[in-house]
Amino acid sequence: MSIAVKQFVIGAAGSATAAGDVAASAGVLRFDLADSNVTGCVPVNLRSFPIVLAGISGGMYQAGAAEVLRVITITPTAVNSTDYRITLSAEKGTVFSNNLPNEVQTVFTHTTPASGGTATTIGDAFRSAINNHPYWSQRVVVTGTTTIIITAKAGFPIFSAAGGPNLATVVTTAGSPAVGVGAALLATGTFPTADDGNGLPVSGQTYNVISYDYEIESKAAMGGAVREKHIIYVNNSGNNATLLSLLQGLLSTRF
Repeated sequence: MSIAVKQFVIGAAGSATAAGDVAASAGVLRFDLADSNVTGCVPVNLRSFPIVLAGISGGMYQAGAAEVLRVITITPTAVNSTDYRITLSAEKGTVFSNNLPNEVQTVFTHTTPASGGTATTIGDAFRSAINNHPYWSQRVVVTGTTTIIITAKAGFPIFSAAGGPNLATVVTTAGSPAVGVGAALLATGTFPTADDGNGLPVSGQTYNVISYDYEIESKAAMGGAVREKHIIYVNNSGNNATLLSLLQGLLSTRF
């Protein structure tokens, strides 16, 4: 059974200040059409589309945030005639294909000479190998002198690095993917080119994301229910924070 996806964007143009902007009446989530505070920020289709709370399942809330690039620092201890290795790992994507591993893993090695090896020469060897690798050069950049500083590139914020013996490894910046960034939402191509009444993301804004599965109609005679996935993007600017809090409160038992 396919599930239709409906996306609603609550932008920064208006404000939501009063508890009456959103109400749960007899188990129905609805936006008050009569409230002028809602007119500018809640898309037309959502304002006229009551949501029965009992039909909500599988919900999730994510706070909007810009991308944070992971940084891992590796500090070598120089030992002559010794093998060193760094293993880099990253997910290829969110979908598995043909049961193949979803992770790319590459082992980089360097062996110090019988004499003269230093933290700098060890770092130079790994920096050169990783920065010139056809895959990893697209995802990370390696800098430093006596340390090996591996920084994720934009669009690929998460990776992992495991240093072998004599390579102390520390995650100096955890990193996290972007959530609800307007430019990224538009780049998905899932939104219409013109406002269809559900609202449109704005490139320079960031949105909190509320998503849930919704049973719109029970079709027992047809062997199942008709379901949709709703995604509500709320720009957390101005008084929209009040609206976001109300939405979270009304749907909290379903998250």
